[in-house]
Amino acid sequence: MTSGRSAGGARREWERVADSLRDRIEAGEIPVDSQLPTQAELVEQFDVARATVQRALKELQDEGYVASIQGKGVFARNWRNPTRAHANGAAVHPVSATVKLADAVAEAFEAEHITIDAYCLTSESLNAALVEPVGRVLRAELRPSSITVRLLLPSSDVLLAFPRNTEDPSDPRPRDRLARLIDLQTQVLRNLLFDLSVRRLVESVVIEIRTVPVTPTTKVYALNRAKGMTGYYKVVDQPVELDDGTRVSIYDVLGVGAKLYAQSAEQFAECQEWFDSLWETIAESA
Repeated sequence: MTSGRSAGGARREWERVADSLRDRIEAGEIPVDSQLPTQAELVEQFDVARATVQRALKELQDEGYVASIQGKGVFARNWRNPTRAHANGAAVHPVSATVKLADAVAEAFEAEHITIDAYCLTSESLNAALVEPVGRVLRAELRPSSITVRLLLPSSDVLLAFPRNTEDPSDPRPRDRLARLIDLQTQVLRNLLFDLSVRRLVESVVIEIRTVPVTPTTKVYALNRAKGMTGYYKVVDQPVELDDGTRVSIYDVLGVGAKLYAQSAEQFAECQEWFDSLWETIAESA
């Protein structure tokens, strides 16, 4: 059984590591239930960064080839059991329903040309996910040629469903607070990525931010026009302190900790068209 993952182009480093380990497990060179070499040993064997090894092991775990046991290591699994087959006989590996944004962004940064489309309330989660791969570019572990980010955010001049004062929906202060948070987070985003251009580590860095007069109840990310994720904002009633020192109760959302769910190929195609339709019609430059 072969992966075929690298057909049609040069493999990325983590794919090279994953393909090699997968082949060794399938051939019995790494027997079922036996422990794989440590991450440090794999780094030395493949002459790659630790993050590359971690990404490869994550892929193999998602496919059912290995299992990680905390405090003990990574062990080969019976890879034949988790697979199921389509009617045409092609093997399909189960993929975890949830995905971490940091892992997905790290994977996206393995490409030469990186694109990130995001529809969200602020860019806080995206900023956090960018820190590690940006650090790898700064350390010359990754050398992308271009990074393009399109960010869709809620307009600050419309009455949003949240955040809002639970007692007085017309109170503009929660919305003003959100606008300041958005300004802060988008500036962080610009600083993170434009620094790579200033240092001439990436040839082209483009960040476009547009707003739509809609309250986002979900967050959506599309990476390299190939992979999509969706998360759901949960509305909560919580007290906050405003700039004037007043404490009020507002309806707000839990965004940073929201679970993200991987989209199927069909879902992603529809999601990308949806994002593009907003971007090209009602979205306005921030």
